[in-house]
Amino acid sequence: MKLIRYIGKTTITKIFNSKICIFFFVFLIYAWSFERPYLHFISEKGYHISWCIFPFCMTSYSILSFFYFGVIFINSDVPFMQQTNMYHVIRMGRKQWVLGQIGGILIRSVFLTVISIIVSVLPVIGHIEFSNNWGKVIYTLASSRHMEKFYMENDVEFIFPYEALQDFNPLELMGLVLLLCILILTFLGIAMFMLSLFGGKLWAVLGGFFIVFLLFFVENTPGYNRITIARFVPVYWLELALSSTPSSGYYRMPSVTYMLIFLILSILAISLVICRKINRIELNWENEDV
Repeated sequence: MKLIRYIGKTTITKIFNSKICIFFFVFLIYAWSFERPYLHFISEKGYHISWCIFPFCMTSYSILSFFYFGVIFINSDVPFMQQTNMYHVIRMGRKQWVLGQIGGILIRSVFLTVISIIVSVLPVIGHIEFSNNWGKVIYTLASSRHMEKFYMENDVEFIFPYEALQDFNPLELMGLVLLLCILILTFLGIAMFMLSLFGGKLWAVLGGFFIVFLLFFVENTPGYNRITIARFVPVYWLELALSSTPSSGYYRMPSVTYMLIFLILSILAISLVICRKINRIELNWENEDV
């Protein structure tokens, strides 16, 4: 019970801070930019668009990279050595304190995911269709004839793959992407936490950038080799809406079951390393804000 209360307290500091506000303000402006062609289309036609937009936004390399860089910026408060945490360690002990930080990273990942999903629909909020069907707009844009014409006339950042509409309904796709996003952000956050304990804040940030850079590496690997490499690059898996769309005749990512098992086991393994490491290092407290 004491640990749960502490996770709640540390989550507040991880969520309500200036870095979170900056990220979502910038992400909202960016969302208005990359959704403008679709907003113009549905405004002119008088149509409504499905609320399930976020999974398709994440199929864009530029949007996905921006999203992850924002997450790294938010997680740059590792290794949580702010002065106020010193008293928490004294009162709770190192192991309870570090478990509280890991729990806070998990809850912050949930918060980041949910708010990002909300931000993704704000630009088209007056034209949203709340149903478990893809609706006329997305089906029209996903059909080859209309899609080619629309994309040639507009500078779009993301598309609506027709194969995803065939394999998922909006609730299924959003539910899977929501779960994957939470686990991926948790994985990224605690990986940075672990690196910070071994090498400091700079190594944590550099490690985060390296993990995201692997996304670029996968994107530029052709054919069958892409899925082989993608099995070990979790940040790529948020492009789930493209999982049924072949690339050079090959599918591009592993099964959802594999992704979930890999992420859960990785999070548990990294958490174990952190718990073992925390008892062997000297804690150097910093006089700075979260």
